[in-house]
Amino acid sequence: MSRPLGVTAFSLKIAAIVGMTANHIANVFGTLLPAGSMVALYSLGGLTFPIMAYLLCEGYRHTSNVRRYAMRLATFAAISQVPFSLLFGATGNVLVTLLIGLGLLWATDHIPNVALRVLTIAAGITLSSLCDWGIIGPIVILLFWHLNDRPRGSALTMLVAGLALGLPALSWAVTDPSALSLGVLGYYTAGFGLATILIANYNGQRGRPMKWFFYAYYPAHLLALWIAKFLLGL
Repeated sequence: MSRPLGVTAFSLKIAAIVGMTANHIANVFGTLLPAGSMVALYSLGGLTFPIMAYLLCEGYRHTSNVRRYAMRLATFAAISQVPFSLLFGATGNVLVTLLIGLGLLWATDHIPNVALRVLTIAAGITLSSLCDWGIIGPIVILLFWHLNDRPRGSALTMLVAGLALGLPALSWAVTDPSALSLGVLGYYTAGFGLATILIANYNGQRGRPMKWFFYAYYPAHLLALWIAKFLLGL
């Protein structure tokens, strides 16, 4: 149901950008930050992937050309890979994860043979283990897609992801209450909780267009962080 006074896609993208930037700052410069700042930045980071995964499903639902959508993701994933690898190592960046998720959404709708569809989904999830967010990434995307029409389906998706990731984080924080472990716990509790509220109040409206800015911001901020890290000699 549309909520005229709710959250637009523009607002969701801004929240994702803020969370992504905060999370990457914490990952790159965490050792230089006060413990409280580190926990806060990690917690904000929990906004990012759930919103990106949800908006991917919305984009797939409304796009007039899935191939063009996939090519756009693939192009910026390739552009982003070098600065991402410089910062975080030889792992596929999150746009690769989203591209895999998009392929799996297409497969669920267009592969009639059940066995082949299951094998394709299993292969995609396995491939995503080499990317940011690992196998959890496409699973969250598929849950958002398949539970969307159910009452509180998005909240259920977030609950499943939050429990699967938050319980191990809670165990870690209890046994080793460091700034890092508390930050990771905040990521899967406070960050996921805020993301759930924003998604639940999404009104289905586009809001201000910022498609190209959102894509361009990802590699640009990674490059800026790498330059800052290089200049600081880290």
